Amino acid sequence: MKEQKKFIYIINYPTFEEELCMLEMRSIFNTEPKDKILISNIDFNPSYSTFIKSRLEILHEEQKFEDILKKLEKDIITLEKFKLEFIKALKADVPYNERFKYLSAIGDRIIGVPDIKSPNLILALGKYDEKWFFGIHEKNDNLWITHEKKPCSYSNSLSVRVAKSIVNIAASGNKNTKIIDPCCGVGTTIVEGLSMGYKICGTEISEKNTNNAKRNLGFFNLDPKVTHQDMHTIKESYDSSIVDIPYGLFSHITRDQQQNIIDTARRISKKMILVTFEDLDYMVEKSNFKIIDRCAVTKGSFKRYILVCE
Repeated sequence: MKEQKKFIYIINYPTFEEELCMLEMRSIFNTEPKDKILISNIDFNPSYSTFIKSRLEILHEEQKFEDILKKLEKDIITLEKFKLEFIKALKADVPYNERFKYLSAIGDRIIGVPDIKSPNLILALGKYDEKWFFGIHEKNDNLWITHEKKPCSYSNSLSVRVAKSIVNIAASGNKNTKIIDPCCGVGTTIVEGLSMGYKICGTEISEKNTNNAKRNLGFFNLDPKVTHQDMHTIKESYDSSIVDIPYGLFSHITRDQQQNIIDTARRISKKMILVTFEDLDYMVEKSNFKIIDRCAVTKGSFKRYILVCE
């Protein structure tokens, strides 16, 4: 029987996004990090979250460092162009000179040529909660940062960071989830979703916004999966919808129109991630959605509420 994989995820977040981070972690891993460390059997690419800084795929887990060495003597590793490092983020009190000694002992038991500057694989050692861990260390590539330079954006659009999290929350990290953003604006969530390999598309009632969304997607060589369409005419069904609902401060929208948007999301999707600047719980309940989780993201004078509804 194949042994199940196990991973250590190293988490970090700005204070104003702590709630969002916790909601994303609950959605993907069904748990929250402890001291910014999360251990799980779920295999999730660290570059798909702005909050995951790196991931250690555990090859050996032992109470004593000497037992890690014994495992390496038994299961010989042969590699070309590898790098060895100590994971300081696990916050174990291991002095620098001792770390070097431990890594040297491991290096002596690996057959191959190390390459510090351009390794094909990074192996790492760390100590957490009185246990030693050794494995493959994969870091966030931070390529999502380039999406902040898309050609078209609006001041009230979702940030790349928030959009990325919302897509993960909508899908619970599952690539087979069918997602729609029916009021997708300039396509911020579509860019993030497609870049991570999710099955996501968007509709937009404004022809100008539709064209801008397609321009953004084309800029990053992504499929232009945005249609110029009134969301209320959508006939397909989706696993999840993302609704960044228009708000009176930024658009001329009535309460009835807001309710109609939520009602349509209920008709076309089993789950909805609602993003709003105001308390719309009563509209969600009126649509027969149930709020199962939530968070708030505050930055400056703006506060966004994010509701997970099923």
